[in-house]
Amino acid sequence: MSTLSNVAGAISNWWWFLVKGLLFIVVGVAVLSRPLEGYAGLSILFSVCILGIGLVQIIFSLGSRPHFSGWGWTLVSGIIDLAIGFYLLLFPLVTMATLPFIVGFWLMFRSFYIMGVSLDLANQKVGGWGFVFAGGVLLLFFSGFVLYYPAAAAIGIIAWTGAAFLVAGLLSIVVGFKLRTVKGAVKSFA
Repeated sequence: MSTLSNVAGAISNWWWFLVKGLLFIVVGVAVLSRPLEGYAGLSILFSVCILGIGLVQIIFSLGSRPHFSGWGWTLVSGIIDLAIGFYLLLFPLVTMATLPFIVGFWLMFRSFYIMGVSLDLANQKVGGWGFVFAGGVLLLFFSGFVLYYPAAAAIGIIAWTGAAFLVAGLLSIVVGFKLRTVKGAVKSFA
């Protein structure tokens, strides 16, 4: 199998990034539109979102496994998200008590993941990778703010969390379309 076929196979599931991005955006809009629901609603919503994102990442990585040497990082990220989501759903009181820290560290992890994906796009000479990297830095800023002000009012945490989810969603959608572009370019060379 040629290298181009491997790359084409690895990015054939580019649309999973769109699904993940839409999940992020839906959660971000829901969080921002109902700030008075408080921590309880956010903790449950966050737990379910992490579960969904973990499943999407696992499916994407397993679908890319035969063709992509870096599939393991995405699989590990998905497994971590899945485990965190289950834990948070099983222990909602712990989730509510530690929500700013959980959200902050999870968003920080997510920002590093997005920056890593952007560098992979740069290595493949895909235009626009800098935008994705800058978005990862912005997401890192949001995570730092959430971690720096854990005792802030619930509305503040909810607003910053909602904004961070919107940024993460937009970045995932951009990455998905970049992967689709790469897939089309690879097919034209194959």
